[in-house]
Amino acid sequence: MSDARVRYLVTRFFDGSITSMEKEELAAWVEQAGDDDALKKVLEEAWDHYEPDAELRQDADPALNRIIGNLFLPEEPKPRFRFIKRFAAAAAVALVAGAGIYYLYKPSGGHQPVAAANIANDVMPGGAKAVLTLSNGQQIVLDDAADGVLAQQGGTSISKQAGGQIVYDASGDASREILYNTMSTPKGGEYQLTLPDGTKAWLNAASSITYPTAFAGRERIVRVSGEVYLEVAKNKDKPFRVQAGDVQLEVLGTHFNVNAYGDDKTVSTTLLEGSVKVNAAGNSRVITPGQQAKVAQGGKMTVDANVNIAETMAWKNGRFVFEGASIETVMRQLSRWYDVEVKALENVDDLFFVDVPRNKKISDVLKALELTGKVKFRIEGKTIMILK
Repeated sequence: MSDARVRYLVTRFFDGSITSMEKEELAAWVEQAGDDDALKKVLEEAWDHYEPDAELRQDADPALNRIIGNLFLPEEPKPRFRFIKRFAAAAAVALVAGAGIYYLYKPSGGHQPVAAANIANDVMPGGAKAVLTLSNGQQIVLDDAADGVLAQQGGTSISKQAGGQIVYDASGDASREILYNTMSTPKGGEYQLTLPDGTKAWLNAASSITYPTAFAGRERIVRVSGEVYLEVAKNKDKPFRVQAGDVQLEVLGTHFNVNAYGDDKTVSTTLLEGSVKVNAAGNSRVITPGQQAKVAQGGKMTVDANVNIAETMAWKNGRFVFEGASIETVMRQLSRWYDVEVKALENVDDLFFVDVPRNKKISDVLKALELTGKVKFRIEGKTIMILK
């Protein structure tokens, strides 16, 4: 197991978010390592830099506590508090001003976080921003629109509800000409939508969904770009299809996430509930909950049977979660959410394990990344410079 993975599991153990499977993985590794010096080095190397209040960690799992306690202080009859304090420190868990930002590596000696001089023009997080384009080309800026009925499209009424979401009510005459609308979010925007059939859609930043104002035919078809999470209303007599570039998804009633950003070079479909058939370039695969299908350019398809759902769905749950992500992956997400440009002045080959709320200023996120000791940043207006 890599040092980074150990630190990540230790952090989740003491903040209470660790799963039973992850707990077993950590316990097995600690037991197997025994008195190994490398193990102790991994667990202790943050001790010189950070010492949290261990009283918050005393509810940790007793069985795993005993394993770790025996490893560090086997000669003492009542070592519980001391080893919890020491081990929690080694985990390098930091909660910054109650922000819920987890730093999973120790900082390098002499390394300073994003300097105050570099964040004079700090960037605020994104929010509920979107544009609704009606069938006649009229555009409604949703973040400026008042709550209530926005427009009438054929027999369908379009309303904005409190809290920032759009709802289509197709209870009127659906026999008229079918009209198409598009909802799109800019960089730094996200929005929620309820389609005419009751299907719910969440759009991430720089995303769009095009759909009919009433599903009057034998099937329900929508087109998406960027990243969209869908909870499809069940209707076995009217299949639901999603077109994402050259990839088509066939569903009956299910919950799934589609990532079809052009700069990601693949279209990823992650299933949470139900089943989805993924079609691309003559290839078809049916995926089940917990699986992710990736379609690369040219139609090559792969299926990951053990995808990290928490990481995939972090954006919808108001967080950035990176578990072994490259700096390129991290910065693509930050670029979309904060609407910033990223320039890499240095190459960074390390992987990052960080959990940060999306409602924080970009400097908070960059500090979390800097405290890994693997990267530094400079903010210049709306441009983020990657340093080494």
